[in-house]
Amino acid sequence: MASEIQKEPPALEAHFLEEVYHFAKKDSKASNDRNDFSRSEETLPLKDVISGSIDNNNQTYDVPDQIEVSEDDGTVRRGKNSGGHWQQKKRFTCAVCGKSLSSKQSLQFHELTHTGERPFACTVCGKAFAQGSDLATHILVHTGQKLFACIICGKSFSRNSHLSTHKLTHTGEKPFSCTVCGKLFAHMSALRSHELTHTGEKPFACRICGKSFTQSSNLSKHKFTHTGEKPFVCRICGKSFAQNGSLSSHKLTHTGEKPFACRICGKSFRYSSNLSNHKLTHTGEKPFACSTCGKAFARSSNLSKHKLKHTGEKPFACSICGRSFAQKSALSTHKLVHTGEKPFACRICGKAFAHRGSLSCHKLTHTGEKPLACRICGKAFADRSSFAKHELIHTGKKPFACRICGSAFAQSGNLSKHNSYFFVFVTAALHEETFDIERLWSLFYAHGFLILEGISCCKLLSLTPQAFDIVELSQLHG
Repeated sequence: MASEIQKEPPALEAHFLEEVYHFAKKDSKASNDRNDFSRSEETLPLKDVISGSIDNNNQTYDVPDQIEVSEDDGTVRRGKNSGGHWQQKKRFTCAVCGKSLSSKQSLQFHELTHTGERPFACTVCGKAFAQGSDLATHILVHTGQKLFACIICGKSFSRNSHLSTHKLTHTGEKPFSCTVCGKLFAHMSALRSHELTHTGEKPFACRICGKSFTQSSNLSKHKFTHTGEKPFVCRICGKSFAQNGSLSSHKLTHTGEKPFACRICGKSFRYSSNLSNHKLTHTGEKPFACSTCGKAFARSSNLSKHKLKHTGEKPFACSICGRSFAQKSALSTHKLVHTGEKPFACRICGKAFAHRGSLSCHKLTHTGEKPLACRICGKAFADRSSFAKHELIHTGKKPFACRICGSAFAQSGNLSKHNSYFFVFVTAALHEETFDIERLWSLFYAHGFLILEGISCCKLLSLTPQAFDIVELSQLHG
């Protein structure tokens, strides 16, 4: 597949760019005609139309004093075209939904949306479309051509609609508001998708596995998981992707480009979604709340992951060892344990890591940057885990408790030490040639409390040497 794309781009591009130009020109002309025509659609005095009568095929018809033109009056409109001449416009109505279109060809294309027919197929990947213009636009994905450029920043796009969407990033305009929560959106389609988060509706279902989605684009992406098809190939490294968006994101790993910058702190990101998530760190907003426990999250994806804690579901299993995980990303991370692969390397020192997050934390050792600051004392941290541990100092919360004695700790590492120290002590005693419970008890006082730095095991203190079941306790602490 990749070789086919690389061998024939010139002819392919020439052929389909001509198609794109044809459809773009046609769409542009149609748009201009509509604009010119619509400007003259109104109630017109007779003198602005014609004097006395209309001559048509040598037949004369009387004309009333004025012509009433309505967008909903059926089949005939009257208006002035770009040449200044008056003409009649016939409308073609769809028998299925009643939609009115300007040409018979447009009606024929529209009817395909009801039949599901897609006669225009891509010769590269086989994807089919209902309209030739959509196919022509799609072909640009394979050729890499981006004909529509932003006059402000110069960024180019393969579709004019994508350019229009991009322009709003410069203006910051968000004219569409959610009536439920008030959240603003730049596009109506984004608002419609957002509204489904309130209703819980997922109207797009996969015919193979039944999984449902709120957006048709997500369903299209999901379908590739069944076919395994990856038609989008990186020309630099040859890696294949199921979606063009994934390929575009991947290309940034080669260029190092981070085009999305935060206006508050200036931090740049490779993806717009990461920028959106980052902005919440400034506002502190957490709009996604768990219906079970009420815990709120800044990202919907984090809420989805959190919900699995309540259900205990772990749908992603490792094919090598059988271990299951709640998230697919956790499974992907786990697989590196078996392969030993460390694909993320530091460009400064060359040290490699199995996870991107580990590399990001490592980079801070070179820059000295500590972007996470405590709001209470101002202490700064380079990584989120250290920052989270520090916050427990101020709250006094100790979420990690010993199952035997109830001793609680602010960090899981300290609980592990508590368990391991006691377990090592008990295990060593069990392997002595002569088992002396009195001596074991004295050793516990002499060494156990010193090692545990004064931590009091209340349950153990309540036991007499005779009631001291060392085997049971060692198993519990293990």
